[in-house]
Order: sequence, then structure tokens, then C-alpha cells
Amino acid sequence: MCVNEKLTNSSMTEFKSTSKWLSVTLFVGVWTFVALVFAALTYASEMGEGRQLGLGFALRMNFARFYLWGGLSLLIFRFSYRFPVGFRPLRLRNLLLHIPAIFLFSSIHQGIHLAMGWFTVPYFKQRFASFAELFQAYFAGGLYIGLIVASLIVITAHAFLYYRSYLAGEVKRSALEAQLAQSQLQALKMQLHPHFLFNTLHSISSLVLEDPPRANSMIARLGDFLRLTLDHSEQQMVMLKQEIEFLRCYLEIEQVRFEDRLTVDFKIEPTTLSAHVPHLILQPLVENAIQHAIAPHAAPGCIKIEAKRSDGLLHLEIKDSGPGLNGASLNVQGVGLKNVQNRLKQIYGDQFRFDMVDRPEGGLTVVLDLPFWSESSEHPVGC
Repeated sequence: MCVNEKLTNSSMTEFKSTSKWLSVTLFVGVWTFVALVFAALTYASEMGEGRQLGLGFALRMNFARFYLWGGLSLLIFRFSYRFPVGFRPLRLRNLLLHIPAIFLFSSIHQGIHLAMGWFTVPYFKQRFASFAELFQAYFAGGLYIGLIVASLIVITAHAFLYYRSYLAGEVKRSALEAQLAQSQLQALKMQLHPHFLFNTLHSISSLVLEDPPRANSMIARLGDFLRLTLDHSEQQMVMLKQEIEFLRCYLEIEQVRFEDRLTVDFKIEPTTLSAHVPHLILQPLVENAIQHAIAPHAAPGCIKIEAKRSDGLLHLEIKDSGPGLNGASLNVQGVGLKNVQNRLKQIYGDQFRFDMVDRPEGGLTVVLDLPFWSESSEHPVGC
């Protein structure tokens, strides 16, 4: 076992021990407070009726009464957990079981409390000839109060049980939402692989007869690219440095295909390389630029990829030298671009910018503004 594991286990043990003692302290504190309140009320009542039994008598009787209720409350909580009444649906059988149980616990409490008073409080032996007379005089009145206290404990137990069930449901719902989000992201991500592969294999097939050496070179680079992507197939987020490596590998494939017709220019600020971005988020954007700016034209074209950090955002731009939008609607997009937008929305919600604008000098710029997440940043669940 390594040092970190030992420290973790030690910390967990210490936390559980602290939590246990805190619960015990809170439990005793609540019943002590209740006993003090009722002792004050008892003393005031005795003084009002002209009986000088003293504060000590009131304290002893009420501490005995409510500490005893504290012990019985553990059994009542256990009974309530064993036979929960429920709310949706209401368990009528369990509800009916609580009625005799409340009477039983109240009777047990009152009997024990009177026995403690008989043996510890001289006043009772002076006033009553036997325990039976004391029992007859005080049992009914004490039972009435006991039924109220026992009922309140049962209500508290079921409120706590309902709250715990609610929290468990929230945790389960959050876990299911996270699993759903992860599945949706994984499905969107996996759509990119066949989309990219079909385009690449189509290019290779067109070169097999015309230029076998170039076709073989594309196949070799395709293998390298697939190895890189498979190594990170389970990751939704990677560092921009890794994403650029994937992109360079992909562009090597395209440069074999287009040779001198494709020029690529990277302008990446070093401070952005540690930023975390969705895996394979740039490749479909660059592929779209190549399809519209390079493939249809015989003249050479250029793709520029830029990254910089600005006001807590990662600013990415993919520029091409093609015809631009020419007034086309942004909704007219292929699978790759729609996939990019869906993945960004799934990961960032509304905290991102995705835009496509014509360049004044010609061509198209795709703009991405993403929250700058680093290794220490808190990523959403599922990422």
C-alpha cells in the first residue's frame, strides 16, 4: 500500500470517527435541551401550586424522563425503518402497526419512569403507601404525555426516512443523468469515426490505381491516426496539445492526397496547450474547410488554425481560403458540423460560442470560444 493510500484510509477513518461522535453529541444535546425546558416548566408549575419540591426534583424527574425517551427513541426509529408508513403509496398495514406500538412504547416508558421515581425520590414514598398507589395516581397522566412524545418521535423518524429516501433518489437521478449525458456524448463522438473513415477511404480508393505509393502512404498515416484516437477513445476531454497532435496526423493524410494544393499554418499560443477541449472537436471543422476550400479547386489553398487565451476563454479559429458562405444559411451543415455543435452544447450548455463568418479577404472563419478548463478545473459530470 502506497503512502497516499495510507493517508486516504487514515483520513476516512478519522472522518467517520468524527462524524460518529458529532452525531452522538447532537443526539444527547437535543434530549438535554428538551429535559431542561421541561424541568423549568415543571419547577414553575410546582411553584405556582405552592409546592416546594425544589429545582433539583424537577431536574431529576425530567432528565430521567427524557433521557429514557432518548433511549427508547432509538428503538422507535428502528421500528419505523422496519415498518415505514410511506407516502406514495401509503402502507396502511404499517400505519396500523404503529398505533399499538406507540401505546406499547409509551406504557414501557411510563412504567420505568415511575419505578425510577419510586426508588430515587423520597417525596413519593412519603406521599404514597405503595408503588401501586403511585402507579395508579400518575400512570394515566404520564401515558397521555408519552403518547404525544412517542408520536412526535415517529413523525420525526418518518420525516428523516423520507428525507434520506429523497436524497438517495436525487443521487440516483444525478447518476442516471450523468450516464445518459456520457452515452449521448459517446454516441456523437462515435459518429465522427465512420464519417471521417468513409471520406478517407473514398480518397484512398481513388488513388489506388492512379498513384499506389500515395495510396499506401495515406493508409499508413490513417493507421497512425486511428491508433491515436483509439488510445483516447474513452476520453471526452483532452488537452489542446493532444488535440493538435491528432489534427496534425489527420492533416498529414490530407496533404498526401492534395500535395501542394494544401498549405497548413498553425498559430498556437503556448499558454493554450494545457487547456482541456472535447476530443476530436477540431478535426471535423478542418475537414469541412478542406472539403469546401481545397477539394473543389485546382488552385492552392490554405488552412490556418489559431488558438489563444482571452478573458478566461480559449479562443479557437479555423480559417480557409475558399469561397466562404456566400449568403448560405448556417443551418445548411453536414454531419460533422452538426455533431460539433451538439457535443459543445452537451458539454458546455450555453457557455460557448460557435460561429461561421466570411473573411473580408475571402474565405471562411470558424470561431470557437470555450471556457478555459485546465487540469485543476471542475469539469461537468460525464466529461
